[in-house]
Amino acid sequence: MRKLTQWSRLAAVLAVLGTAGCKSLEVTNPNAPDAERAFSDPGAVAGLVTGAMRNWVMVRESYDGGLILSAMADAYTASWNNFNLRYYTSYGVECPERCGWDNRPTSNFRFQVETFWYGYYGLLSSANDVLTAIRANDVIIGSQASTDQLEAIAVMLQGVVFSSIALNYDQGFVVTEATDLANPLALPLEDRAVLRDSAIAKFDQAIALMTASPFSSSPATWLGVVNGTSYSSAQWIKLIRTMQAEALAYFPRTAAENAQVNWSQVATYASGGLSSGAAVDFQFYQDFVTMFSGLKNWSNDITTMRVDTRVAHAITAGPDPSKVHADPWPGTSNPQPNAFDARVGDGSWGPADDFLGNGTVAETANAGSDFAWSPHNNMNPARGQFHQSNLGHIRYSYAAYPGYGLPEEDGTGQIPTYTATMNDLLWAEGLIRGNGSAAQAAALINNTRVGRGHLTPLTGGEGQAALLAALQYEQDIELLGIGPSPFYNRRRIDGLWPMTPRHMPIPAKELSVLKLELYSFGGPENPAGLAPGAGGPSSSVRSAREIGEAMLKEQAREARRHKRN
Repeated sequence: MRKLTQWSRLAAVLAVLGTAGCKSLEVTNPNAPDAERAFSDPGAVAGLVTGAMRNWVMVRESYDGGLILSAMADAYTASWNNFNLRYYTSYGVECPERCGWDNRPTSNFRFQVETFWYGYYGLLSSANDVLTAIRANDVIIGSQASTDQLEAIAVMLQGVVFSSIALNYDQGFVVTEATDLANPLALPLEDRAVLRDSAIAKFDQAIALMTASPFSSSPATWLGVVNGTSYSSAQWIKLIRTMQAEALAYFPRTAAENAQVNWSQVATYASGGLSSGAAVDFQFYQDFVTMFSGLKNWSNDITTMRVDTRVAHAITAGPDPSKVHADPWPGTSNPQPNAFDARVGDGSWGPADDFLGNGTVAETANAGSDFAWSPHNNMNPARGQFHQSNLGHIRYSYAAYPGYGLPEEDGTGQIPTYTATMNDLLWAEGLIRGNGSAAQAAALINNTRVGRGHLTPLTGGEGQAALLAALQYEQDIELLGIGPSPFYNRRRIDGLWPMTPRHMPIPAKELSVLKLELYSFGGPENPAGLAPGAGGPSSSVRSAREIGEAMLKEQAREARRHKRN
């Protein structure tokens, strides 16, 4: 994903805001399509949608995005510093607790702050170009029906960008094809709530367009060079409803904010989402050449990454208490589990004992569908024993089922990005917190609790606290590997480790162009992780105020020297 962080460095505000903005500023963006061609060539316009769609799912599933945030939520763990994992997920190593975002423009730790910003705004540029071509230049792409489809999808992608920026950053820009870019530096920075509301509105507009001009299928190549999934307008609308529920439910940064969510509206959105009617998952085809999931490829490799003991402790409960994994890690290996939950089972996995040299036990009839046990702790203990764990996540061990990494398995497969299960859990929470039907909420939770976990069914009569506890248990399992969802989910219930940042700042390079001070979140400089703090630990880059003060001091020194002369 590193190449996505190098998309553009803004010669003014955001080169990502569109080729029109670049043209007005006479700035060349070598990674953006030629404006004249993009606004007039039907083939180029269609290609922009394909590129934007692929960028979207891969940015969401990126190493520097979904993977790092899931580990910061103590869902996954690893001591390696690839993608700055160790730096941002360790306790008391570089920082007293967790380190905040290092938002210095020359820092090697900045990439995780930049990935979502440049990735999402990059695809916004494409979406805006498509809408300019269709709405301003009257370009027809193949047929009117095809043009209508692309228009609706482009509007949906605008909503995707605004929602994603709202979920990850404290502020950002709301720019559409109708935005006047004559003076980009005058564009206002909008609060995250404005971005969220703008996303909801764009999603509604996209639904209206799809309803007015329905279609039976979308190009399969949008979501795979080969074997991509095609969706009807009705299925795209279900995805949009799930994303609207996500935008509201996952937006809070604290438990206090979570209590203010319009949970009845979350339930309403989710009632039309991916699990309503004929359930559908939104997925793309990983070919390891053009499209891939950094998140799932690392997190589902038992030799590389493990499930954090926070999660492992909760899900290994079983008839024998001595088999429950300790949290924190006890200093010696946690035992092979014997869990009630069928997603864990006895932790056996693989065609033979010690498969891949990790001491695993060959798969038995009681093997779990999602998790595998290893007695080996393959993390560097010098980097913190809190990175140790004896449980791995194998649900998305691509490729061919059951995903043992055998020579005939080439790593290809369908990658779920939004799931019907995710929608079920959003829907259930909307009902529970919004005082809706407890029995319906219980039934939605049971879809995975009973259907996959083989646990005792809920009835709805357990009370709100018990239903929420059961819901959060399912979220810890079912959201694992689904983009940054574990981070959003833990953040909003105050479930993050102390000093963990709650969201990201605007990247330093953008702040420099905007002539704004560097700022950041989290770490010892800003332990609450909400109000802006310094640009990063031991920042070598001075803020605008510091530069101004230095200039005044220099002027005073110059004045004294001249006076002495």
